[in-house]
Amino acid sequence: MSGVSKFLKGFSNAEEGSQTIPFVVMMPLLVWSIMAMLTFTDAFRARAMATDATAVIADSLSRQTTPIYTADLLGLKAVVRHLTGYDVALRVTQLRCARHCNDLDRRRLAVDFSQGIELDPLRNRHFRSDEERSRIPFMARGDRLILVETSFMHEPLAKVGLDGREVNVSHTTRMRFTPRLCWETCN
Repeated sequence: MSGVSKFLKGFSNAEEGSQTIPFVVMMPLLVWSIMAMLTFTDAFRARAMATDATAVIADSLSRQTTPIYTADLLGLKAVVRHLTGYDVALRVTQLRCARHCNDLDRRRLAVDFSQGIELDPLRNRHFRSDEERSRIPFMARGDRLILVETSFMHEPLAKVGLDGREVNVSHTTRMRFTPRLCWETCN
């Protein structure tokens, strides 16, 4: 037997390092799956924190008994940034039901005021479509709601199949101690 064939026969019968090949094959898959779990968990965490922060802002505004100003919105934006860790755009809109309040498909919602930081204000025309109206819960004629919206860009921790997305959260609540929220003055 030649030296080469002896070496090949000995190499094929050797069992040292037999676990290295499955390890080399499985290690990238294991690393990818761990990174994917961390990335998807972080995305859910960011959404949950934004939802909670938006609810906190809506709740604090529902207890407001004096008019609010741009400085108040900037302060609320800073609170959301502190709670979420993201630079957040914020919009506060007060709505009331003007007509057909008992029919969710035909009801007319009117905007008392809408102010935002890095988000454009909403107008009455925005609530003529079913999609926008469906975000607002049932309300009696003349009843007012506060709609608080936040928005930010979430970038995933790793590129494992999840792209960066804009996270938009809205929360509605009724006023608690006064019949309405006022922007700058209560007329």
